Amino acid sequence: MAKIIRILNHNAVIVHEVSSNRVLLLLDKGIGFGRKLNEQMDAPYSGRVYELQKDTSKGPTRDVLSHLEPVYLEVSSEIITLAQKKFQNIDRNILLPLADHIAFAITRIKSNLNITNPFANDIRLLYPEEYAIALQGKAIIQERCGYTINEDEVGYITLHIHSALGEQVDEGMLIAVIINESIQQVEAECGLTIDVHSLSYTRLLTHMKYLLARLREGEVLALDMEDYTRSSFPYSYQVAQHIIERIERTLHKQVPKVETGYLAMHIERVCRSEQEKA
Repeated sequence: MAKIIRILNHNAVIVHEVSSNRVLLLLDKGIGFGRKLNEQMDAPYSGRVYELQKDTSKGPTRDVLSHLEPVYLEVSSEIITLAQKKFQNIDRNILLPLADHIAFAITRIKSNLNITNPFANDIRLLYPEEYAIALQGKAIIQERCGYTINEDEVGYITLHIHSALGEQVDEGMLIAVIINESIQQVEAECGLTIDVHSLSYTRLLTHMKYLLARLREGEVLALDMEDYTRSSFPYSYQVAQHIIERIERTLHKQVPKVETGYLAMHIERVCRSEQEKA
């Protein structure tokens, strides 16, 4: 049994469940209509149920909710539901941070302010499944809120979804930054303009994604291409070394030496692909 402690709107109420001493957010069409404070509700509760923690990554839950229109909670919940269908197990605690981000994005649109995301394309290529859900979220936002977010915002929502799978948003952005800056270095030094939509570039990003996954899991590649790539592709190997060193400094982890050779092969493939077009 739970007691209603706050009615957000007709579709959202917050209750205190006495037996478990939990604070729950209940989202369902009409769940708050005609309800009163301190009214009792019996489990099982209808609709979507979220346990609210005392604090969120955006600050105390009470403060976040005080300035957040309930519609953004509903939109965030719909996006999370899509993510759950795709990935099964996700961290539902992204509800409030995601809702807060969407609300802020709408505020920026209303104020004609644009905050760009220079890594939106890298994020799309690194996390295509999360990006696909974020695109569905874009349609939900347009339908429910009447505003169309741009591709930069879709990239940020992608990172929120990705964070719910176990990786922090900041680390996801960091990965995109490292890759983007490294590609810019290659372009500047080789006098190339790299097509970020090319197959070789996509393969490079995918390789980086799995490199970082191996680093987290402590896995090491079996085949060592170190000597071959160092002698065959000295420039690409040098660039790969710089990227690996940057990853080590950023994530405070040592990367197995064998990774440098494989990364150099992917960089060489990207450079060669662009040189052949020139």
